Amino acid sequence: MIHKNSSNSAKSKILFDGNCIVCDLEIMHYKRIAPHLFDCVDISSTEFDATTYGVTKAAVDQDMHVITPDGVLVIGIDAFAHIWMRLGESKPLFRLMSRAIRLPIVYPCAKVLYRLFTKIRPLLPKKNR
Repeated sequence: MIHKNSSNSAKSKILFDGNCIVCDLEIMHYKRIAPHLFDCVDISSTEFDATTYGVTKAAVDQDMHVITPDGVLVIGIDAFAHIWMRLGESKPLFRLMSRAIRLPIVYPCAKVLYRLFTKIRPLLPKKNR
């Protein structure tokens, strides 16, 4: 069960594949520029238990998931929009990106491109662990 938390300063939980080079670089960048905003949970860790977050392993293997400070689960492009909105609190370019990706013409295109990425992601090089 996901617990609600009304604090704006609470962290968003990003569930990401730390074994994917692209995913890891992007999420670590977000964490580096705004560590106070995110708890990053590596789904490739042997300690990861999807049920803790109310999701399935298959679902998080397919798409990036974010749990907002309010306990709302956002997936895929909507997860990125949420991350960028949070970053936009102090970095205006990210706020612009969050708004742009939600535009009526951009959003469906971004969803298609994200879906294509999820298809090729398993073919990308993995981090050496």
